[in-house]
Amino acid sequence: MADEVRAIPRAIQDAAGDWLARRQEPASPDVERAFAVWLDADPRHRIAYAQAERHWQDSSLLADRDVGRTRKLVRAPFLMRHSTHVAAASLGVVVLLGIGGVGLLRYGSPLELVSPAQAATYETALGEIRTISLADGSQLTLDTATRVRVTLSASERKVSLERGRARFRVAPDGKRPFTVTVSGGTVVARSTLFDVSVERGSPVVAVIEGRVDLTTTSDAASHPARTLAAGQTADLGNAGTPRPTQAGETQWVSGMLALDGGPLGEAVAAINRYNRIQIRLADPELARLSVTGAFQMRNPDAFARAVAATFGLGIDRTDPGVILLRRAP
Repeated sequence: MADEVRAIPRAIQDAAGDWLARRQEPASPDVERAFAVWLDADPRHRIAYAQAERHWQDSSLLADRDVGRTRKLVRAPFLMRHSTHVAAASLGVVVLLGIGGVGLLRYGSPLELVSPAQAATYETALGEIRTISLADGSQLTLDTATRVRVTLSASERKVSLERGRARFRVAPDGKRPFTVTVSGGTVVARSTLFDVSVERGSPVVAVIEGRVDLTTTSDAASHPARTLAAGQTADLGNAGTPRPTQAGETQWVSGMLALDGGPLGEAVAAINRYNRIQIRLADPELARLSVTGAFQMRNPDAFARAVAATFGLGIDRTDPGVILLRRAP
């Protein structure tokens, strides 16, 4: 069995973890039918799912032992994750911080536990986009180079976005609102889908489904929370004033950069966030060119070639770590 498990691709193991997480709560008939189809599609699916169940059962057994009862252990917010990272497949590390010291749990370890008083920290590497399923049924999708700290307890669901960008698909819970804190404000949701970014300057919140309540640090004492509805975006540095979400702003989870007349300078900055090879513009005036199209964010070469062909630019690869775009002689 051990050899069989090692031969199973990580993508299948990740999918098994996702199915296990979805089926912890009463599942609809549609979900169960989809699960049955997935289970029968490949013999390796059954093996991977059985292993995921064993890991889950191990965590239940530990909670019933003396150490579990003493420390009031419960299952971690982190169940399984899947990654769209196509670079070096490094193992993600979950850092558990709390009374009694610091513990490190790597993906695939059989016991991934966190007590109600502890917080789990998740990070993504350069170029990585990862989805994390939490024990309450919510999901977080972390953009490249993102760091969040998650606290789930009987009384609260709280995420601190320390850097980067994340998407939050919040499971309904009438007793515990879902709170996201950033430097400059707080977002409170109950059952919705929204993005929060702290990539550039002040935090930005974009609501995709449902509504959220937004409070900025500057006016928390004197003004009530502002409600953002689906299709609205707010910059906390601009007092949280809503504006329509621009086309392409929320498509990052697909790994694509969608542009509709956006400036080349901003497009280059977005592509560079995902790659070690950096695109540079030899002439600052090039940054003002308007770019339209959809581009793979982790393929700077393809993006540079498309831009060069569109605007008649030259490409200089003298430096192996730089793609220099310049006007053709």
